[in-house]
Amino acid sequence: MSIRQFRALEAISEYGSFAAAAKALNLTQSAISMQIASLEESLGVPLFDRQHRPPRLTRAGTVVLRHARVILSQYNDIFDALSEARPYHGSFRLGVIPTILTNLLPLSLMRLREEEPGLTVNVSSGLSGELMHQVETGELDAALMHKPGTLGTALSWRDIAQQRVVVVAPPDSTGETPQEVFERHPYIRFNRSAWVAPLVEARLSDLGISPDTRAEIQSIEAIHLLVGLGFGASILPDVSTESFARTSLRIIPFGEPPVYRTVGILSRTDMTKKNARRIIGDVFAATAGRPNTLKKDG
Repeated sequence: MSIRQFRALEAISEYGSFAAAAKALNLTQSAISMQIASLEESLGVPLFDRQHRPPRLTRAGTVVLRHARVILSQYNDIFDALSEARPYHGSFRLGVIPTILTNLLPLSLMRLREEEPGLTVNVSSGLSGELMHQVETGELDAALMHKPGTLGTALSWRDIAQQRVVVVAPPDSTGETPQEVFERHPYIRFNRSAWVAPLVEARLSDLGISPDTRAEIQSIEAIHLLVGLGFGASILPDVSTESFARTSLRIIPFGEPPVYRTVGILSRTDMTKKNARRIIGDVFAATAGRPNTLKKDG
């Protein structure tokens, strides 16, 4: 018996098939099948009823899986215990959504450089759906993203911050409500594939607003620049930080009660870099707690 065999067993149970487990573990399906066959031979019992599609755990398989999860948890705890006892050295692959890329990220990386000089963070950007898939397949160690609606047992989540969704208007605009702003200015839509989009669309509907959409952009920084130039107004998570302290954009409440989205860190439950994940999460949470510096109306 081996840790790899137990991981294969857990992955098949979690993802529902040998093929899906192989994809999640970055292995071939034949490698997964060989690991399970070898484990069954060692134990002397079949773990799956292969007459069903997808295969189902046998009674013995259910018992073995329960013990395998305990062993995997204890195995991962060894790395966490060692990493707590010494300075962290190594790299961490972190995915970040665009609304975090130009505000929380730079300030957090500066703090990490000072507090954990041995930690290298390799950052890539994408929308929440893409990042979640990359965490599931092991392409990323973790992702700082919009909170998923549901989580399987293979994934772990930590809340980092709640961000209010607001109307961002040009500095010379005069509207005091979302309705007045979008009567006078065209709408710069943040990418509709972003997970915050349904929150925005629901509130627009509640307010009876059908904005005149003139552009759809994924970059929050580009939207800020366009709004500052007077191209139009937008609706975005309020990411006010020092990086935008010198701008004069108007921030207007997006109706009442406020709309919030939760951002946090998503990772695999069985990851071995839990100490690095904790360190990074602590720094991002501390950065998110800094007071906002953009001028606000209302």
